Amino acid sequence: MKRTHRRVPYGLLAPFALVFLLFFAFPFLYSLYLSFFVNSGGTNHFIGLRNYGVAWQDTNFWYALFRVVYYGVVQVAIMLVLALALALLLDSRFVKSKAVFRIVYFLPYAVPGVIAAIMWGFLYSPQLDPILAVFKLFTGGNPVNILANGHVLYGIVNMAIWEWTGYNMTIYFASLTSIPIELYDAAKIDGCNESQVALHIKLPLLRPTIIMTVVLSIIGSLQLFNEPFILSSMTSIPWNYTPNMEIYNMAFAYGNFTYSATLSIILSVITFIASLLFMYATSDERKTKKVRLHRRMAKGQAGNHASEVRAEGGEVV
Repeated sequence: MKRTHRRVPYGLLAPFALVFLLFFAFPFLYSLYLSFFVNSGGTNHFIGLRNYGVAWQDTNFWYALFRVVYYGVVQVAIMLVLALALALLLDSRFVKSKAVFRIVYFLPYAVPGVIAAIMWGFLYSPQLDPILAVFKLFTGGNPVNILANGHVLYGIVNMAIWEWTGYNMTIYFASLTSIPIELYDAAKIDGCNESQVALHIKLPLLRPTIIMTVVLSIIGSLQLFNEPFILSSMTSIPWNYTPNMEIYNMAFAYGNFTYSATLSIILSVITFIASLLFMYATSDERKTKKVRLHRRMAKGQAGNHASEVRAEGGEVV
């Protein structure tokens, strides 16, 4: 009986382990293997790290990476601030019918990404969207084309904000409902208003959830693909507009699977390092180390001051 109980955790872990191995570990290792080869005449020839040297000099890839980093900074900041504001608003006593508003805000996430991209592609057309006609008042009567080269990235930012704000709002709201109500009661007894409760109780307790959503958003931003790929059929978006688009087209449009695997490995490593650095920068352990360091420095300065006072024949206060 004891042996059976010991096997239960492994049985529960088996489905995750199987999916992890099939859809992450094996593809990653196979891509790593392919990155050391080049295909010539239908056969793969080992070339070591030469593909990585080519990738280092691939300015299109690095410019595409810079583009998605800029996209992520703008989109993630606006999206998470809006999601947090909506969650705090729904969790306040000023809002009635909270369930209705949660469903309404979450609905954009329920729309498939491809369908949403096609829908927004038509909405961005000056001939089909009457709202864009309002902007003619600020452009001297010239039509505003969001799908133009200089504006399309901000159009994609708007699409992502529309789609993901409600999703993150739902996560924040679920975390807010898990906060003990005794903390709110104690704050009210101390005379705190809604804004003070949100600032000094809700936000600090939401910190782990906020960090999680930022990490997931960093990963999603670096993997940007659906929106620009769909919009590329409606406007002049280049085939290597984002790293994932270059990886996809390099493999399936040009048949260079080995170099595509190399770029995918580089992108996955960059994504992992970026997420790890952010988690380390916002970790409680790092803050604890900084506090300990400041205390040691303060004690050292106090000890030096006491030594100087004794040397002068005075008393230490």
